[in-house]
Amino acid sequence: GWVGIGCNALLVAAKLMVGLMAGSVSVVADAFNNLSDMLGSLVTLVGFKLAARRADPEHPFGHGRYEYIAALSVAVFIVVVGVELGRDSIARLLNPEPVSFSTGGLLLLFVSALLKVALGLFYRGLAQKYSAPSLRASSADSFNDVIATGAVLVGAILSRFAGVNIDGWLGLAVGAFIVWSGIGLVRDALSPLLGESPDPELVRRMVDTIKSHEEIISMHDLIIHDYGPERRFASAHVEISGALSAQEAHG
Repeated sequence: GWVGIGCNALLVAAKLMVGLMAGSVSVVADAFNNLSDMLGSLVTLVGFKLAARRADPEHPFGHGRYEYIAALSVAVFIVVVGVELGRDSIARLLNPEPVSFSTGGLLLLFVSALLKVALGLFYRGLAQKYSAPSLRASSADSFNDVIATGAVLVGAILSRFAGVNIDGWLGLAVGAFIVWSGIGLVRDALSPLLGESPDPELVRRMVDTIKSHEEIISMHDLIIHDYGPERRFASAHVEISGALSAQEAHG
């Protein structure tokens, strides 16, 4: 979370500087996209802290679902920012203004795209290590940002060397792309909160484990509840021989 906050703060400052100096709505839009990522990293950090709290009488299964709520919050941030950027870009299309990029500005955009690639890979590695949905969301958003920044960079190059101004259209495209990716992340974050079907591989392993005990004849009604990443609770009905004593059956 702190790495994301630091990297995105640098990107916001750099892109705002380039965008305001060049008069480019698409670069400013990309800067605000990074601002939403910075806020998302803060939400992720808070989500991890809350999810790590111990179980208590009011929450006997722990607080792991805060992790899903954090992922949902990140996704909502992304959608809201995308909508606002789209509105600003439409205004620029209706009232076009000239843009002017320096070579240094183009270089900053290129470096920012490389930094986002590194950040996306960093998030992906941690998401796989800790099975963290919010980090998967942040990783996907980082790679989406690379595409968005790449499109803005292409527009800046066309403006700098060919005199073609597609700034408003690029800003609109970036906004639409952000909204589209955000909606997908909202859907992914909502699924475990609403109660999704368990992973078939997890079900198979549980069934095999239970049936591996020779005293068990059959089983049914396996129910798996998800209370956060790596916090799953399951129950099942099993059939055993009536010849076993209560003590033997319970053991």
